[in-house]
Formats: sequence, structure tokens, C-alpha cells
Amino acid sequence: MDIALVGSINIDLVYRVPYIVNNGETLHSVSHSVHFGGKGANQAVTASQLGADVHFIGKVGEDEFGEHAIKNLQDKGVSVDSVRKEGATGQAIIQVTDVGDNAIVLFSGANFLVTPKQIEQEATIISLSKVLLLQLEIPLDTVERAVEIASQHGKIVILNPAPSQKLPNSLLKNITFLTPNETELAQLTGIETTTEENIRSACSLLLDKGVGTVVVTLGSKGSFYMNRKESGWVQALSVDTIDTTGAGDAFNGALAVGLCRGDSLRSSIEFATKVAAYVVTQMGAQPLIPDSIME
Repeated sequence: MDIALVGSINIDLVYRVPYIVNNGETLHSVSHSVHFGGKGANQAVTASQLGADVHFIGKVGEDEFGEHAIKNLQDKGVSVDSVRKEGATGQAIIQVTDVGDNAIVLFSGANFLVTPKQIEQEATIISLSKVLLLQLEIPLDTVERAVEIASQHGKIVILNPAPSQKLPNSLLKNITFLTPNETELAQLTGIETTTEENIRSACSLLLDKGVGTVVVTLGSKGSFYMNRKESGWVQALSVDTIDTTGAGDAFNGALAVGLCRGDSLRSSIEFATKVAAYVVTQMGAQPLIPDSIME
């Protein structure tokens, strides 16, 4: 199999608003919709639609949301044999403005019931993959155990450090590709990422901690990548943005596919940029991706 994905599965409750609600304010939504989400599921669906064989390791709740979420993954071609049921399915309450900005309240639910023991029981899945793709919407000790197993088998490890939290050096040294956004990079390193010089300094700090390559997503400013051999910028594509929810997840899923195919780092980032640009022109974090994106 190409990609083993350890991560989160949510149901997204999306509310269209004129602006992000302020503290103490009641704001009327102009519309409401329900979508499938969770960083792990978003990335898995993207990668599967782009041709990867994706095996998901995670949890949903023992509820109707969980049943729907599993069926959605199956319908999108993702293997769900290692998705278990416990508790309540994770949910995200998302505000989306007319210009595509968003704010998210996350209920972790079953995602925080994914344990290191479950990962150990699925170690064969990780050992047979080319790439292990993870995020931080599951417990950190679970992420650490999955990365340890992947590292022992010499696998490519991609960690999307979102939502941001402090990461131990013992984890960072086993990360092949770390993919923070601008805010997450600042939080990980303590360096304000307001200038190119600062971004380079922050990436250098992570490389010093053992990370193989840092790929920083910068929204409309594109992305910056850096390792011990090369660095560079990839320009963002100009599109009519409708909903930025899931853009980073689409980027990570597509990046994993590019690296699985053996594409160069820069080519993989350019491909991921193209996929993410399409996703922001659609509502929801898991839109159908047309075959033309692969061309």
C-alpha cells in the first residue's frame, strides 16, 4: 500500500456568516450544511482521489455520525479495516465568511480515544506502506508511537503539526517532512515568522532538531521549503476562493501522493499547491477532485 494514515475523522457542521463572531456576540448564520471532515479524513480522501492506496487507522463514535463517516471513506476508496468504533464521533463547528475565512471549534470525541496500543496492533499496516501521514488531532503519545514504528521500518514520515502544540525532539528527529503553516511554524520555534529571514531561521532551528525537510504553507503567499540541500519558494495559484476549510489538508494529502510517486520535492509541492487551490474553490473540506487536476 502507498500511504498509512493515522489521524482524525470528524463531521463538520458549517455555518455561513457575514464575519467571524466576536466575543459575547450572537450572530445569525445565512446557511447551514453538514460535511465530512477531520484532518486525517480530509487528507486520506484527497490522497485516495489522486490515486493512492490509503489505509486509515483511527476511530469514530458508536453513533450515526460514525456510520456515515466510515461509509464516506469507503465510497472515496479509503481502506477502513483499521477504523474502530468507540464513544462519540468527533465534530467541528465551522464559521465561514463570504470571502472564505473560517474559524473552527473542535470536539475531539473518538479521535482522542486512538491509543498507542491500537497503533501497535496495526504496526503491519505501517510497515507495508511507503509513507506514514499524520496530524495532531489525536493524542500526541499515539502520534509518537506511530512515528517510532515507521522510523524503525525506514518509512517516509509526513507530520502536519496541526493543531499546533509543543513537540519533543525525540519525535522531530524521526520526521522526514514537517508541514506547518506560518502560525504553526512560529508556535513550534518561538520565532516570529513575519519576514523571509525569520522563516528561514525557524526552519533552520527545526532542521537542527532533526527534521529532514520543512515545508511551510503560507496561504496566498505560496509555500517555502527547506532542507540541508535545497530551499525555495513555490508561488500560490490565483483562484476565486469560496471556502478555505481543508486547504492545508488537501495540500498534505497531495504532497504525500507526489512523494509516493517518486516526484521531486519541488514537483510534489507544486502538485500539492494545485490541488489545494482547487479545493478552496469548493464548499467543504472533501470536494470531488476532477481528473484534470492530475494532468
